[in-house]
Amino acid sequence: MRFLVRLIGSLLLAIAVVFAVGDIARSLADQATRLMSVTEALAMMGGSLEPSGVQSATVAAMLAEIGRWSVSITAGVAGLALLLAGRERKTRRRLVR
Repeated sequence: MRFLVRLIGSLLLAIAVVFAVGDIARSLADQATRLMSVTEALAMMGGSLEPSGVQSATVAAMLAEIGRWSVSITAGVAGLALLLAGRERKTRRRLVR
């Protein structure tokens, strides 16, 4: 299970790096800082994060807010959190004399 969590965390971290490099290149070309949002990234890949099919107003507001977040920062934080969650636990052994 820890392997799967670390694998997903590594993939999210790789996605964050790819989008961060793209954001840096676009910012240098436009001479203005601009980060790609989650909604734009999903639209580019053919998906959507539209809250129209959701019955709950709270979930719809949450999806709308997440759609405005930066992909590189969001994926990076989620990847680091999963990598930390999947790390091996250190056990302290007591030396008895």
